[in-house]
Amino acid sequence: MSVGMTETEKAFEPDRAMEDAVREDVAASFDPSVLQIPEELRKCGAVVDNAIEYLVGKELPPEMIASALLAGSLGILARTADASTMVRMLETAIASIKAGELSVSGPDGASRPG
Repeated sequence: MSVGMTETEKAFEPDRAMEDAVREDVAASFDPSVLQIPEELRKCGAVVDNAIEYLVGKELPPEMIASALLAGSLGILARTADASTMVRMLETAIASIKAGELSVSGPDGASRPG
């Protein structure tokens, strides 16, 4: 952990061993019906879901919507976390994609090339 980190930065500073252990634990026993999601995250997610629904309704290209959301997320992180924390978060996201944790499928549920 870097010297002089803010409390917010410390909150985003993952413990790599703990992160790996949690990932393995979740993968082994994933049951979405018992997933504990913090209230703050649910609220944020609901707002983001509504924004996405609104933008899709305006028939904006999905890639543009996703790009804007990602840019906004990175902007928040740039103001609240150090570069190494941001890189670790992005590497975790990339690892999730490569591990198949995020499925790439079309509106009909059919798998699309990723």
